[in-house]
Amino acid sequence: MNPYFHRNGRDRAFYREHLAPRLPKRILDAHVHVNLPEHVAMVPEERWRSDWALEAGHLLPVPDAYDCARELFPDADYFINAFPWPIREADLRANNGYLAAMQAEGRISALMCVKPDWDPEEVERTLLDGGFRGFKPYPDMVSGSKGADMSIFDFMPGAQWDILEKHGKAIMLHLPRKGRLSDDDNVRELKEIRDAYPSVTIIIAHFGRSFCPCFLREGIDKLGNADGFYFDSSAVTNPEVYDIAFGELSSERIIFGTDMPITFWHGKQACEGRTYANVTSEDYSWNTNRRPPEEEALYTIFIYEEARAVLDALERNGLGTDIKERVFDLNARRALKIE
Repeated sequence: MNPYFHRNGRDRAFYREHLAPRLPKRILDAHVHVNLPEHVAMVPEERWRSDWALEAGHLLPVPDAYDCARELFPDADYFINAFPWPIREADLRANNGYLAAMQAEGRISALMCVKPDWDPEEVERTLLDGGFRGFKPYPDMVSGSKGADMSIFDFMPGAQWDILEKHGKAIMLHLPRKGRLSDDDNVRELKEIRDAYPSVTIIIAHFGRSFCPCFLREGIDKLGNADGFYFDSSAVTNPEVYDIAFGELSSERIIFGTDMPITFWHGKQACEGRTYANVTSEDYSWNTNRRPPEEEALYTIFIYEEARAVLDALERNGLGTDIKERVFDLNARRALKIE
């Protein structure tokens, strides 16, 4: 089993009470980072501690991913869409090769990581030879920071967009800039990309990094029309975010994802205005906002908090079983062209 993963008695009780009666029978997890230890062996320890998500978990071979999924959701027929661990020090070519082999065996669906300075001919050849569904670029490839103040085109250049457009592939897009989905430059570039590359399926990760509702509300208002984009739910637990999503976005455009192995910890997100903080019972270096022991003892796995938030929002908004099946499975199959 994965070294970061521990499902305790409270987690099992939480699953039985809040999730098992309501989850659909099929789940396609659209957002999972998969790798082998040798793909990140060269990454220095201080790098892992430079960001809470990097420290929370960065190893997950495919067999471990499914072992954890079976523990988390024992009643579901579970399938994973995976991509490498997207930081610039990692061996991304080897990680891409591992995913391509796993996809060829039918074990996963896969997106390949790309660096902006890679030769376009090599990128296109790898995409096609590996049968990848598309790309997973990341701001870190340029800046070493996931929320850096940079253009989308800095880490995903036009030549790579052209490749996706040529072959009608998908992208899992992690937005840069402090303003997240609501940033004026991000909104402008998203509109430009949607118009210039109509054959590309654009999946915006984490609802545009909208861990607080203000970012999603403002972003949707500024986009004016969110058609042409999919949004994945990974690592978002705030109920207000989901009410905005199901109230303002097409239910055919919302996709469930977990962000494994980053989200195996026990806890939740606390949001105040435009700032969020993770609270957990685990002893991470970033866990400086501790709660009383009796409160932390009630925490469950973060993935469970997210799944409950999705299910609760579906019910609050009067959305039935057919919408639930779309969000947890069918929307991702359509976006990624998975039979």
